[in-house]
Amino acid sequence: MNRRSFLVGAGCAAGSLSGCTDLAGRADAEVAERDLPDRPEGLTPESVAAYVADYEEVRAHNSHAADGAAEVTIDATATFDHAAGDDHVATAQHAGTVYHENDEGVRSVGEVYSEPTPYLVSPERTLSMDVDRRTVGDGDRESGDDDDREPAGDESTSPPLGVRLLNVTGEPREVVVTVTRTDPIDDGEDGSADDAEGAAADDDAEAETVAEVDTAVAAESAVVLASIANVRGGYHVIARMEDNGVTGEGRIEVGLPSADRDPNVDVVIDDAGISTWHLPSFDGI
Repeated sequence: MNRRSFLVGAGCAAGSLSGCTDLAGRADAEVAERDLPDRPEGLTPESVAAYVADYEEVRAHNSHAADGAAEVTIDATATFDHAAGDDHVATAQHAGTVYHENDEGVRSVGEVYSEPTPYLVSPERTLSMDVDRRTVGDGDRESGDDDDREPAGDESTSPPLGVRLLNVTGEPREVVVTVTRTDPIDDGEDGSADDAEGAAADDDAEAETVAEVDTAVAAESAVVLASIANVRGGYHVIARMEDNGVTGEGRIEVGLPSADRDPNVDVVIDDAGISTWHLPSFDGI
C-alpha cells in the first residue's frame, strides 16, 4: 500500500495563453469545449495526480461549455490516494467562476465549487465517479449538544470517521459495512484489576458496534458514509459483499484522530473482489 500523498494543482485564468476561457471572439460566442488530456504512459503517484487534476479541470470546463457558458475559469487540484497493480485511485476537486450571457448581452456570474471526486486511472481507463454522500451517525455533532451520546470535548476529534465505497465495476453492488470500537472495554464496577483483565480478555465478545450499514453502490460510482464516529480511539471497519454466492470481505483498523480528511477509509470493489485502504490527508482547493 502506498501511503504517500501527492497534491497537484491545475488551472488558469480567463484570457491566459493556455485558453481556459476559450472565447470564440464574438460578443455572443459561447465557450469552446477542450480536449481531455492524454493519460501518462507511466502511471506513478506524481503523474496520476497531475493527470487527474488536468482531467478534472477540463471535465468541469466542458460541462459548463455544454451548458452555453460565455466564459469559464476553473482551477482544479488532485491528491493521489493508493494503487493496486495497474489501478490507481486519486481524488480531485475544482472551483471557479462561470459567466452566462442573455440575448441582450447582459452577463450573470456564478461561483462553482465541487465536492471531492474520486478517480480510477489504469493504462486503459479513466473513470470519474459520481458520489452519493450519506450521513450515518452523530460524528458531525458539536460538543455541547444536548445528547447523552455526545463525547466530552477532550474525547471528540475532527474530522470524524468516514468510509468511502468505490464501485469500479459495471454492475451495482450491495455492501454491508460494520464499524466497531477496538479499544478495551472496562466494565468493572469497582475498577478492580480482575474486572479490567476480564473485560480485556472478552474484548471481542463485548466490542461496541458503532454502525452497521447495508448500502447499494451503483455501477462505476461511489458512496461516502460520513460522520460514523468522532470519539478518539481505535475502530475496526469490515466491508462484506456477496457476488454469485461468493462472499468477499475487507478489513482495516483505523484510529481517530486520523488523516485530515472525511472520509479517511477507502473500500474498493472491483472484479477481483473487495479491498480496504487508509486514505491520506486531502488539501482541497
